[in-house]
Amino acid sequence: MKMAQDDQVLFVDVREPIEIMFTGFTDVVDVNIPFLIANRSKWHPSKPNFAMEKNPNFEPAIARALQVRGLSKETPVILMCRSGGTRGAPSALALEGKGYSRVYVVVDGFEGGSIKEGPRKNWRLQDGWKNAGLPWSYKLNQEKMYFVK
Repeated sequence: MKMAQDDQVLFVDVREPIEIMFTGFTDVVDVNIPFLIANRSKWHPSKPNFAMEKNPNFEPAIARALQVRGLSKETPVILMCRSGGTRGAPSALALEGKGYSRVYVVVDGFEGGSIKEGPRKNWRLQDGWKNAGLPWSYKLNQEKMYFVK
């Protein structure tokens, strides 16, 4: 859809910018607007990592990204997270009831799913943007990244 309609679609990477720095990025994305942001002042209560909290600016930033491009809430918005489900679907639900009429999620996300067996067990090598041979690199486009203000 993005390739066919280009500037008539908003393609959003909803991952935390630090995660993108280590897992890669596609410049096909229009903008990075994280759905969840790592709170480096809190520890997750049950996982060995920082707490992840909803970005209170998520929906306003989506609206702003559309407006800057001269687009409306009727414009197709494609959301992509790492694997498709943990943040992709919830980020789409966060836009529900706010006037967005065409919201899509990249089902397998940027990295896809983990393989279940073999020497690379638990590596994200199944499906997803990266594993489909689509364009990506570890080089981030500063103009597209989310900055906390």
